[in-house]
Amino acid sequence: MPDSLVTHLTCAMAAGFTACIVGSPVDVLKTRIMNRTQDQKGGIPSIVTQMITKEGPLSFYKGFTANFLRLGSWNCVMFVTLE
Repeated sequence: MPDSLVTHLTCAMAAGFTACIVGSPVDVLKTRIMNRTQDQKGGIPSIVTQMITKEGPLSFYKGFTANFLRLGSWNCVMFVTLE
């Protein structure tokens, strides 16, 4: 691909998408751990098991669109200004 603005924007969006694919499950799990009450027993394995059985595996990607829009736009600004 030629060195152009379109190339940088494409790479920035791809980097943002990849970061969301990898990071979203960890962010959702961290949020669930932080929001649990004192009454809830068990650790990370029990939270993961409950998420998969009650909500399905896609529950790890809740808020994906908002996260992608945030990271994608930030990457676009960063890639273009640093280049």
